[in-house]
Amino acid sequence: MYNRQQSRVKTVTIAIPSLHRPDLTSRCIEFIQKQTLPAEAWEIIVIENEARPDKMLPDPLPPNTRRIELPDNEGTTGSINRAVEATNSRYVLLLNNDIELQPGYIETLVRALDADTKLGFATGKLLRATQRTHLDGAGDAMLMAGGAYRLGNVDQDTGQFDLAMPVIAGCGAAVLYRREVFVACGGLDAEFFAYLDDLDLALRAQLLGFSGMYLPNAVAYHIGSATLGDKLHPRVIEYLTRNQIYVLLKDYPRTVFFRLLPRIVVYQSMWLFFALRNGGLGAYLRGLMSALRGQRRMRTKHRDLMATRRISDAEFLTRLRDSERQVYEWQLSRPRQVRSAGLNFYFRIFGRP
Repeated sequence: MYNRQQSRVKTVTIAIPSLHRPDLTSRCIEFIQKQTLPAEAWEIIVIENEARPDKMLPDPLPPNTRRIELPDNEGTTGSINRAVEATNSRYVLLLNNDIELQPGYIETLVRALDADTKLGFATGKLLRATQRTHLDGAGDAMLMAGGAYRLGNVDQDTGQFDLAMPVIAGCGAAVLYRREVFVACGGLDAEFFAYLDDLDLALRAQLLGFSGMYLPNAVAYHIGSATLGDKLHPRVIEYLTRNQIYVLLKDYPRTVFFRLLPRIVVYQSMWLFFALRNGGLGAYLRGLMSALRGQRRMRTKHRDLMATRRISDAEFLTRLRDSERQVYEWQLSRPRQVRSAGLNFYFRIFGRP
């Protein structure tokens, strides 16, 4: 599959954003070096945000590795866009520096995209690095109301996600994109900065007629929230509040948005309750105000996106419903005592997708 004579154009660019964590980045690269994909087929681009000599990956850099130094923090979105602009590979792997890739991870995803030109992206099974018998996520799914979920998150891995399946999105911690799709989508939206930027990108790919695939044979371990530390950090609540609204304003066709408005109102009320229960009222309000300030820009992006999409409102709604069904079936498969109270409430109101 990999022609050793064609080394100038790489098969995969591995884009790794970093913010003052050279220890994580170095460890991440150690696992990349063990990939079954031939070394001449991939390259690593480390994007050092707020680059400081004592907070960057030290010289000499590992083989096949380049570095982009940024004076400011451009977030996940700006960082990865920089790496894509600086390269010309067929595929781009969006990779967090707190990921441990198992040897066949990249090659498995590459083979899937090589085999099906309708696939825009592919992702693998993420397990928890701190609890390796449990899932971090088996692909990403979402409710029609706009809420995003990692399928299987925190559940013990008992083989319940050992079959390949379509997914509406892939966690940006370790997802492989076809470059032409990434570019056609306009790349990651820098206004998202972090959190749900991967969902936004995937929905734009879906609107262009591409699909995504979860492949359980590609396995990686994810620490999660390694930069901010606490998953309920106020900044996380702020960004999620804002970016949930951005996704709805930007990516949902208007007829779909209004048809799903009762679900959206219920879910957003649930999210507010979640923020309040976790002491995040201030962060929630900051996120809400930020979304209100950015709504005009999102509506402009929405208009441009709708002008270029290749699927109908009905097809987009079908894809949302199929994804919500995955969330529903996952919820039902879990022991009652660990099921999400919020999802129980949501599905009691709206029923099976």
